[in-house]
Amino acid sequence: MTKFRYDELTWMEVREAVAVKKAILIPIGSIEDHGPHLPLNTDNIIVEAVCFEVARRVPDEILSLPVLPVGFEDHHMDFPGSLTSSMETLLTFFADAAISVARHGFTHIMLVNGHGSNSSLVELAARKAVLQTGVIVGAMAGNAAVDDVLIRDLIAAHRKSAHGGIGHACEFETAMMLYLRPDLVQMDRAVREMGVPELKYFNWDHPKPAAYTWMDWWSRFSRSGVAGDPTVATREFGEMMFNATVERMIELLREFKEIPIKPRSDLH
Repeated sequence: MTKFRYDELTWMEVREAVAVKKAILIPIGSIEDHGPHLPLNTDNIIVEAVCFEVARRVPDEILSLPVLPVGFEDHHMDFPGSLTSSMETLLTFFADAAISVARHGFTHIMLVNGHGSNSSLVELAARKAVLQTGVIVGAMAGNAAVDDVLIRDLIAAHRKSAHGGIGHACEFETAMMLYLRPDLVQMDRAVREMGVPELKYFNWDHPKPAAYTWMDWWSRFSRSGVAGDPTVATREFGEMMFNATVERMIELLREFKEIPIKPRSDLH
């Protein structure tokens, strides 16, 4: 079987992967509270599983790093177990991962975010890596609770929860975990809590857009750590969403790989 994990290659196999122009995925996650029913590493499990499955299905085209497991969690630190690092450290770390890959000759690298509060840092890390290396580095979400653009239509068609039910430790994440790691899900402890306000210009759930972003101390709007309705989650929904995400990511990455690297023009 062709290897699909970047870290399982030998250095000579890395050189071969560069020669055939494989794209590289770098999943980025978090360790944080996910309510009383899901483990702290929920984001890591989901985003790594998605990236590994994408690469496993098309190993001649794509490789995936293992998940970078710690994200920005300062606002979650009222809940025991969460790990965090500074914005400055994480921005540098995420960018350095992409820059390291680029230094070996890979030209198309995608940072795949699995945790909402990493989003701006991941995007800036991609930009930093582009400016330092000249290769193509993108940023996207690999978890629909973060950003559902890839499978927005399927979520709307198949979800069971009312608006507000998909946010964090919610119907979507719980369903994905029921599919990927049911041994870590305690459905008897799942609670429905929708403490995030839905306003005219702000809300979390999809597909209604928000005109601005905002994040508070997590404990000021959630007593359980949940933002949504995990009680209606099913393994079947999780399996459908997982496979749809993987299939559409493969299509996206094939398009991404076609972006050309053009010469710069300094017009001073």
